[in-house]
Amino acid sequence: MTNTWELVQNEQALLGESPSWDTEKEVIYWIDSKKGNLHLFNPINNKKETIQIAEHIGCVVPKNKKEVILAAQSGIYSFQVGSKNKKLISSPKFHKENIFNDGKCDPKGRFWIGTVNSVDANKFTGELMCLNLDGDITTKLHSIGCSNGITWSPDYTIMYYIDTLSYQIVAFDYDLDSGAISNQRIVVRIPDKYKLPDGMSGDVEGMLWVAHWGANQICRWNPYTGKLIESIWFPAPHITSCVFGGKNLSELYVTSARKGLSKEELEEFPYSGGLFRIKLDVQGLPTHYFSENIV
Repeated sequence: MTNTWELVQNEQALLGESPSWDTEKEVIYWIDSKKGNLHLFNPINNKKETIQIAEHIGCVVPKNKKEVILAAQSGIYSFQVGSKNKKLISSPKFHKENIFNDGKCDPKGRFWIGTVNSVDANKFTGELMCLNLDGDITTKLHSIGCSNGITWSPDYTIMYYIDTLSYQIVAFDYDLDSGAISNQRIVVRIPDKYKLPDGMSGDVEGMLWVAHWGANQICRWNPYTGKLIESIWFPAPHITSCVFGGKNLSELYVTSARKGLSKEELEEFPYSGGLFRIKLDVQGLPTHYFSENIV
């Protein structure tokens, strides 16, 4: 493991988030949530593209070679990257101050997505929802501060979840056939020094890679012991999320943000808001596609 970061896309995003690896196209999708931009990065030819969606985006997940799914201010859309056309899939009702935040698909193509109160997260009006294979959305968890990282165990019998304001990672027993979650328990309590836990991805060894807002770090946590395995420093205080990419899923792509940083901090950390990459010796779990059967 080199633990040496590379800056691969210097977008100076206000709130870089939601990196997703498209295995078929071999590209990274990620967003600037605040600016409403969808970013693409092709590591083979270093091609970069920015598409203006013109509204808040909570997250992006791949659907097929032509389309991605965007959870935006006005609803959940299927978006054609080439033509820039978008089609509304669902417009769920929730608290008037809530907006979409982090989300991810399971291997069946269900879309798990959370919300956060955009005025004051400490109101705890956030929710965790699931867009099911039949097209219906069900709310799985209520009274969430800031719904963030989601991932699974390598055999997909456990789902891991982060409410940032709880300063912990919880686990649920997961029924892949039905999408049901049960038996909630705390598996990692985040020490104060690692600040706010944000986005998360899992690896094939069952460990959890977590972005820590305010701490310049990605940490690898063991959910079976609750212990920290290692941490990796980045030249940006607000690390927001991560995903495994590359041909062998052994490259960790990491997003960051400029939001909330002072002028002095931005001068010290000018790469804040960029997309980073670090090459690892461990293989990550894949980004799963949104189901084509959901209408």
